[in-house]
Amino acid sequence: MSFPIVELGEVVDFKGGGTPSRDKLDYWGGDIPWATVKDFNDGHVIRTTQEFITSEGLEQSASNLIPAGTVIIPTRMALGKAVVTEVDLAINQDLKAVFPSEKIDARYLLWYFIANASKIEAMGKGATVKGVTLEQLRKLKFPFVPLSDQRRIAALLDKASAICVKRREVILKLDLLVRTLFVDMFGDPLSNSKGWPIFKLEELVQFTGGSQPPKSVFVDSPRPGYVRLVQIRDFRTDKYPTYIPDDLARRRFEKTDVMIGRYGPPVFQIFRGMEGSYNVALMKAEPKEKLLPDYLFYMLKNYSVQRSVIASSQRSAGQTGVNLEFLHGIEVGTPPVSLQEKFASAVVALDAQREVYVRSESKANVLLNSLKYQMFAGKL
Repeated sequence: MSFPIVELGEVVDFKGGGTPSRDKLDYWGGDIPWATVKDFNDGHVIRTTQEFITSEGLEQSASNLIPAGTVIIPTRMALGKAVVTEVDLAINQDLKAVFPSEKIDARYLLWYFIANASKIEAMGKGATVKGVTLEQLRKLKFPFVPLSDQRRIAALLDKASAICVKRREVILKLDLLVRTLFVDMFGDPLSNSKGWPIFKLEELVQFTGGSQPPKSVFVDSPRPGYVRLVQIRDFRTDKYPTYIPDDLARRRFEKTDVMIGRYGPPVFQIFRGMEGSYNVALMKAEPKEKLLPDYLFYMLKNYSVQRSVIASSQRSAGQTGVNLEFLHGIEVGTPPVSLQEKFASAVVALDAQREVYVRSESKANVLLNSLKYQMFAGKL
């Protein structure tokens, strides 16, 4: 079935926002939620905001009060994102509220923006901060299907998205369970509440930094991947991929290796499950005889260790990075290897459960993406 295609500006209106004067204290701290792109962090909804303004601040600014149920998109920074607000709120100048005509379903409109995220992001212009104009948005092609079909399509996508969310929630709960198990078995590594023998990290772990080969050695071959911070932040080695020959990959890591992102934000990011060669922004943490890899991984991810290392981080050449001298000198309680082995066995079992849900989430995302494509290719 084919649907008529119209320009988006024919079926929606846009309303912008503004920022009350920061010099007027009476404009801030009221009971009106005031949204910025910083509040686009809870899936595709906004339930609350980081800042609030007063009625006077709303009246004395270019901001507008947007009713609950309205789709909101950024036109500057965070391009491609879209949310629907669950509360009445005001918006700043980087956001636009999108009001559909009576022939357009709001949920269908939301999914339209989600499905076209990459297109809208690519439209952005600007040297440092990219933005799009209302003229650009109004010219977007919009599949104008009957209202009953819009609601059916939106409900179908809502259901597929809910499955993805539930899978992700289970994965997060399993991750939390492992961290809780670590604390139950070993206590806090720094305060050493269990009274284990104390060692400095440099006695327990070999930290190996990465190398920085010249650009001239990079090739098109798919092995091995050269992993950088920009990739581990999204845990994707296929993001901005680059490769170097095997014989020049002096710093290699495998999926079982514990790796550290030295610079931030976020600084001191602990990860594993990827492989490739790595540059100077990363380092490998290899346990010595008193530690097992599973224990090392969750010990470095422990809240108290993370907080301590991040608090001691140093700023150099415009970047905040791990203070290696401080890291080496951290003293931690070290439980017997036999107890670490019990923990590792539990981790293996929980990881097996986690993998089931990871695969299920991946399939659910594939289905959701397929449905989004079919919807806006006129296939449904």
